[in-house]
Amino acid sequence: MSQGTAELQRPVPLYMQVVRQLHAQIASGELAEGDRIPSQRQMMDRWRISMQTASKVIGALKTEGLAIPSVGRDTIVAPGAAARIAAASEGAHRATAEPATEPTLDIKATAAKAAVPAAAAEILGIPAGRRALCRGESQLDGRQAVSVTDTWFPPAITDKAPRLADSQPLPAGALAYIAEATGTRAARVTEQNTAAAADQKTAEALGIAVGSAVLITHAQYHTADGTAIAYSQGATVAGRSRTRTYTVTGN
Repeated sequence: MSQGTAELQRPVPLYMQVVRQLHAQIASGELAEGDRIPSQRQMMDRWRISMQTASKVIGALKTEGLAIPSVGRDTIVAPGAAARIAAASEGAHRATAEPATEPTLDIKATAAKAAVPAAAAEILGIPAGRRALCRGESQLDGRQAVSVTDTWFPPAITDKAPRLADSQPLPAGALAYIAEATGTRAARVTEQNTAAAADQKTAEALGIAVGSAVLITHAQYHTADGTAIAYSQGATVAGRSRTRTYTVTGN
């Protein structure tokens, strides 16, 4: 088996660089289905990383569905891992190659601690009314807001991902940043969309009349083991589409 390069470059997080090298080995067949993933000690020796970083590498591979535990304490390449990597790579290529069909909207972001609504508190495992970090994002067409979204995160996530508290857009989005900063990835999304009449708060945020038609969206984001990492609720003005693209892996 190829040892991979031992040189790691900053500022990309060290664990993510090791994950990418292991991705390459799985995709090329150097690490085949059922082969052992290097142990934490082997990673520490090969890449000169800490045990905590090595643990994050293994956790990231498991979250992506590329590695599974085996008999004893070994971690092995999961069935279909190479195909998942190929599918993800193809999806990224298409996203880059295909031109956007909708105009690019400006994004305005805010971040502050706020009382967690009951619905979000139950999902995130936070006592109702407790203050937690909430990121607000508005999509603007010129000066007009066309959608607004508030997203709450549990302390277990915000403690490890400090940029969530910055009142500015995250280039790749909050979930991508969380994955990079913590190794925690959303594997399941539950989204509910409802056509409704705008209440006072929503109308003011969107600059529309109270009672105007809006699309209300509630979304829950969970890891593969069911841990909630975010809850969001948003509103989109009538006449605007809300597009989401999901990549589904596994059975």
